[in-house]
Amino acid sequence: MSKYIALIDCNNFYASCERVFDPSLQDKPVVVLSNNDGCVIARSAEAKMVGIKMGEPLFRCKDIIKKESVRVFSSNYTLYADMSNRVMSIIKNHFEDVEIYSIDEAFVFIETISVDNLSKELVALRNKILKWTGIPVSIGVSTTKTLAKLAGRKAKKNLGVYCLCARKDFTNVLRETPVGSVWGIGRRLEKRILLKGISNAYQLSFFDHKKARSLGSINLVRTILELNGLSCLGIDSAPENKRQITTSRAFGSPIYTLDLLQEAVSVYMSRAAEKLRFQGSSCSTITVALSTNRFSQREDYKFLVKTQSLISSTDSTSKLISVGKEILESIFKKGLGYKKAHIFLSGLEKSTSKQYSLEDNVASIAKETNLMRVLDRLNIFYGRDTLKYASTGISRDWLMKREKKSQSYTTNWSEILTIQL
Repeated sequence: MSKYIALIDCNNFYASCERVFDPSLQDKPVVVLSNNDGCVIARSAEAKMVGIKMGEPLFRCKDIIKKESVRVFSSNYTLYADMSNRVMSIIKNHFEDVEIYSIDEAFVFIETISVDNLSKELVALRNKILKWTGIPVSIGVSTTKTLAKLAGRKAKKNLGVYCLCARKDFTNVLRETPVGSVWGIGRRLEKRILLKGISNAYQLSFFDHKKARSLGSINLVRTILELNGLSCLGIDSAPENKRQITTSRAFGSPIYTLDLLQEAVSVYMSRAAEKLRFQGSSCSTITVALSTNRFSQREDYKFLVKTQSLISSTDSTSKLISVGKEILESIFKKGLGYKKAHIFLSGLEKSTSKQYSLEDNVASIAKETNLMRVLDRLNIFYGRDTLKYASTGISRDWLMKREKKSQSYTTNWSEILTIQL
C-alpha cells in the first residue's frame, strides 16, 4: 500500500456558488466584491480573461465591467459557508482522514495499491460533487502536501484530476513553478531566496538545509523536504481551538453616535460568543477597539482600544455584551467618525475546565449555560438571529454595504429558490 495526499480545491469558489443558482451566469464573466463592495476578491475564469485583477478596487475596473458585461456580486458569506459545508460533507463521507484547510480547500490522506485506480476514484468523486452541489473542483494528488498543492495548480489548468506521483514527473513541474508560488513561501522569504540565485521550485529542492534554516526557519527545511517527496506535514483532521477570537467589520458609513456603536459592538460580541461556544471555550479577557477612516483627508486616523479582564471566564453572550458596552463607553470620543469596530476575546480555556471564583453563583451559571444552548440550537435550526438580544438592534443601518448581494438561497426560508412551471 502506498500513501498519498490529495488536495481538493473548489474552482473560483465564490463565483461558482453564484452560478449554481443562476444558470444565466454560465460562461459569463463574474466577480465577487469584498466588504462594503470595495475590491474584487473572486473572479470567474472569464473575468480573468478580460483583464480584471484580484484585489483591484471596483472603481478602477468599472470600464471593463461595462464593456465586457461583467456580472458583479457583493459577498454573500452565508451562502458560501453553506455551500462549503455541503462540499466538505461529501468529501468526509468519502474519506476518513480529511483536513479542511479553508472554505474551498481540503486535504485528504489516501492509501492505495494503484495510482490509476486512485485517479478513477477521484474523477468519480469530482463528478459526484459537481452533480450534488453544482460546484466544480480540481484535485491534485502527490506524496506530500506541498507537492499536492503544485499538482492542484496543474489540475486547475486541466479542470480535472492531476497526479504528481512519479519521481520522473517532479522535475518538469518543479522547474516551471516560480519559487514564490511554492506553498509556504511568503513575499519576504521569496526575496531572500531570490537573492541566493534560486528562482524556481526545482532549484529550491536542492538548497542546503543549514543555509535554509538560517535563511528562513525549520519550516523552509520542511518545504524543501516535501518538494523532494518526503512528507513532513501530516493531515490535521482535528485542528486546535483558536487561542483568540476576533470579530471586526467596517461600517457602511462612518458612525458618530454612541448608541449605534453600542448596537454594532453588541452584534459583533454576539458573533464572537457563538464562535466561542462552538469550540467549547470560555474567555477571561475582552478587548474592544474603535478606528476611524485611515484614508480620510478631513481628520487624523484614530485607533482607540481598551482591554478588561474578567474575574472568571464566561461564554455567555449577555455577559460579554455587557462588558463590551462598558469598555466602549470608556473609549468613545465625541466628534469622531468611526469606520470600524473590533472585538477580541482572549484568555481562552475549555468550558469544561472553567475555574470558578468565590463570587460565582454556580446555579445561575448553569441556567445561563442552558439558555445559551437553547439560543444556539434555535439559531442553527431556524437561521441566524432568529433569537437575538435587543441591544443588537433591528434595522442595523450601519451594516456594511452589500448592494449587489444575491439571495441566501439555502439558509433563509424567505429567499429560497422558487421555480415556476
